[in-house]
Amino acid sequence: MKPILVSILLAASLMSCGAGNSANTEQKKEGMTEFNADGPVEYVNNATITPDEKLPIVIDFNATWCGPCQRFAPIFEEVAKELKGKAIFMSVDVDNSPQAARQFEVSAIPQLSILYPDGTVTSTVGFMEKAQFLDFLSPINK
Repeated sequence: MKPILVSILLAASLMSCGAGNSANTEQKKEGMTEFNADGPVEYVNNATITPDEKLPIVIDFNATWCGPCQRFAPIFEEVAKELKGKAIFMSVDVDNSPQAARQFEVSAIPQLSILYPDGTVTSTVGFMEKAQFLDFLSPINK
């Protein structure tokens, strides 16, 4: 799918979903999938994402209708398992979490963002092979 079409579709889906309520610490993971020691845990509601005190948060913004997003999902899960303990990995469906998508200024997907404990963010857009993804994550994989 061409980037401009993805942007148009994403913008339309974000406008039609509406914003959710601000999240407290307990709600921060709603509407996302966080990879933990037991594997993916799915949440269904919208939320904002706040920095973790110690670990960076790696966020994969995606959608079920996005082909490149679906091709990237197994790479994301594999790397999340390999880098367990070095970062928190979240997969965010932009259709279910428009508030988080707006928070990170998502305009095209897949978008990968790293939210550091100090609140700074680094992002990139587009499908990546595993080696490219690991290169993007090199600041946290030391």
